[in-house]
Amino acid sequence: MVYRANRIATALALSLILGACGGSSPSGESGDGGSDVLLPPARIVLAGTIGVEANTRVDADTADGLVLGELPLTEPQLLPASFILAGYVSFRDESRGTNSPFDDFPKDPEDQFRVPFEPGERLSLRTFSEMAGGPLVTLALRRLDGTELESQTTDPINKMFSASVSLPATEEAGDYLVVVSADDFDPPPVRYVLSKTAGAQSLALNLDWPRHAFVPGRAVVAMADYAGTPMSASNQIAGNVIRALDHQHWLVTMPASRMSRQSANEQNTLDWIDTLRQQPGVVSATPDYIVSAQSPMNEPLYPKQWHYDLINLPAAWQLVPGGGAGVKVAVLDTGLFRDGLGWHPDIAANVVTLIPAGADFVSAEFDNDVPPGRDGDPRDPGNAAGNNVFHGTHVAGTVVANATNQLGGTGVAFGAELLPVRVLGEGGIGSSTDLIDAIRWVGSGTPVKADIINLSLGGLPEIPALQNAIDEVVANGVIVVAAAGNQASSSPAYPAAAEGVFSVSAVDAGGSLAGYSNFGPWIDLAAPGGDVRRDANLDGLADLVISSSASLGPDGFEPDYTGLQGTSMAAPHVAGVFALMKSLKPDLNTGTLVSWLAGGQLTTPVPGGRSGALGYGTIDSAKAVLAAIDNPSVTILSASPAAISLSSETRLSQTVELQVLGDQTNNLVINPTIASPAWLDVTLSAVRPFSITVTLNEQALEEDVPVRTSLEVNYTTDSTRVLHIPVVAELVTDENARNAGRHFVLLVYTEPNEQGQLEAAAQVSMTAVNGTYQFGFRLNDGTQGASFADVPPGDYYLVAGSDLDNDGIICQSGEACAEYPVTGMREVITVDENTDLKDIRMATGYFRPTISTATPDVLPRPGFTGYKLKMPHSHGVAAPKKIGVER
Repeated sequence: MVYRANRIATALALSLILGACGGSSPSGESGDGGSDVLLPPARIVLAGTIGVEANTRVDADTADGLVLGELPLTEPQLLPASFILAGYVSFRDESRGTNSPFDDFPKDPEDQFRVPFEPGERLSLRTFSEMAGGPLVTLALRRLDGTELESQTTDPINKMFSASVSLPATEEAGDYLVVVSADDFDPPPVRYVLSKTAGAQSLALNLDWPRHAFVPGRAVVAMADYAGTPMSASNQIAGNVIRALDHQHWLVTMPASRMSRQSANEQNTLDWIDTLRQQPGVVSATPDYIVSAQSPMNEPLYPKQWHYDLINLPAAWQLVPGGGAGVKVAVLDTGLFRDGLGWHPDIAANVVTLIPAGADFVSAEFDNDVPPGRDGDPRDPGNAAGNNVFHGTHVAGTVVANATNQLGGTGVAFGAELLPVRVLGEGGIGSSTDLIDAIRWVGSGTPVKADIINLSLGGLPEIPALQNAIDEVVANGVIVVAAAGNQASSSPAYPAAAEGVFSVSAVDAGGSLAGYSNFGPWIDLAAPGGDVRRDANLDGLADLVISSSASLGPDGFEPDYTGLQGTSMAAPHVAGVFALMKSLKPDLNTGTLVSWLAGGQLTTPVPGGRSGALGYGTIDSAKAVLAAIDNPSVTILSASPAAISLSSETRLSQTVELQVLGDQTNNLVINPTIASPAWLDVTLSAVRPFSITVTLNEQALEEDVPVRTSLEVNYTTDSTRVLHIPVVAELVTDENARNAGRHFVLLVYTEPNEQGQLEAAAQVSMTAVNGTYQFGFRLNDGTQGASFADVPPGDYYLVAGSDLDNDGIICQSGEACAEYPVTGMREVITVDENTDLKDIRMATGYFRPTISTATPDVLPRPGFTGYKLKMPHSHGVAAPKKIGVER
């Protein structure tokens, strides 16, 4: 994503530039690919930190460490009850036979781990090898005395790369021995991932980069409707048409002029498809896939939408059964996904019946529509060069996804109308003038007027013309909500910081400010945005916001669902709640909301009434909806906060206010008996104002073993009701212990080398310190001798990862990987004398995001095998992986 003055970008995913670190040099290992030499602070142009996903561990004797002289472990490695671990085994040592002496693999035939188990808990193994077939690997579960309880061996010949074991119900809870061993089988080296979630079945983990097999020399080309049949004999230089697949899609073969002596191999095919995309009238061009991506969602997603319990939404829905019916919400974003069957099926029923002409405001300079420029079709076409995350579709799903069609999840205001307006084009970029025009269009009443505008975008300075447009629509009764931004900065970001706009920061599943979220006195309130580095609700999954999206199927993009994080995800929660309120109080306007917000009627309060992190607090749907009801007839009991998360790293005790919402004249009687497990002490206040104090009993818990329960508060008002309060807890020792192995941070060229690999121009390496990696790069301006950490001016991808099998390539499946700004959605960084990105924050882990399966057409992703490390030169410079502390 390129940043220029007066251009806006989607406020999604991880932060781009975080708070200042004072200009000091990163600590830990850096310098020439791995030494402890600190870089001169004045020369650093790009620096940051890499956090590690929750519960991550690494095998203590990987190939990467063994070649540095480490010895294989002789005692079992201790692991917590929940973990995901990457490792390496090889029956023997050997050279790969390449021209580099630094990618040999050492002998490590067996790894042993000591793991806590409860009866019925399952542990899973997944193996990876870049060589054909791969070795046989046995996973065994044994008692500590060596007695084997269960084992399973992979069968690569028959494409079985997984194994699993579980503790029999006849065994007692306690520590057991897990053994991963490699057989004497060619080829010998293998990477693997072990995973276990305490108290639950092992999760289906997405650990592979998407590898979509395709037919060399063939492509599926989608043409613009207006183009007719442009792939005809007159266009043979682009491709030869085989047949029409439908009115828009064509099967095309590579022309003979592009064939090489190796015939139409994969790389030639990808290069040719890249050319096809530049042809006039071509909407998209993808390989002719043999196997297509599958949807990751097999059941309705509401149980995974933790973010709704956090804002007390189930209680609000009791009061607004229509889900915001009659309210029109405009989402100004990248547009809305649409295929041949219509809009995304989880949103289609809520899209306004007739979209007024002119709903696409993206100017030609930023557009990837065909033809480019403003038009009346707000569909999101995806991107020609990256980031097919269908951001606007995800945001819209959080606002209005249908609650009754048994598809996916649901939206906050599932009964409201959606007006999709496209203001962001290629790469999630648009202009401030396009945005200003669109705001006026949806707020003027000519030809359309929205009740609420959601702006999950940002990156602008203060612009008087933008403020004037917002003033106009607010004066016309329109409510404007905007994402605060993902730079972890207190500097005001616009349009969120504009007068009359409700600025929304993001919290994780524990209700704490997300690490990437902006903050400051200009923040009005907060909502769930997620945090991939946290599992605050202890469900074994990263805290992402699940909503509608699209992925590639056999006939092009098809509706799907995915998880994202960012203040972009937080803002639509607030817009949806405002829509619920507006349906009950049609005259609701910005002035009334400002008054109620300051009066504590819309949010879970914060100490002191307001904070720079959360504004007036996190949105409480039930409180907010009750504020909009003039004479409520029902009475309900609501908890604030609606969900409780206790841990040794956040809080050990919390008081929950029990609020009586609705008709205050009804007599309310609470049953004083509240059942709770031994690890939780519960005290109910005897008189109003009612409250419950919950305290973690640390002596009743094991370290790093998440537990959960639901407190049931039985009460009677106009009828007998039950209030459920979810509680999760853990004695966390994980954060500082997280380790994804030695990491190499690279600035890689954006174009592949002759072997089709993305190769490092500069690199540093380091080990984790307290669960965090720190890195820094200097600009090679020609005034001093270059080192591995010096980068010449140019365009690069910023990536990081481990090389567990010592083959000189990071980010292969089964190895940790981080990409800037988000893994699976890498973006170009331009490095020059003006570069000042000194506080980048990234996250690393073994998971491969489902987002990346939505972009297999983004070259070179179809054949992605990792990033190549910067190798030593022939003049004798030590290999980066061989360097220790300089002496």
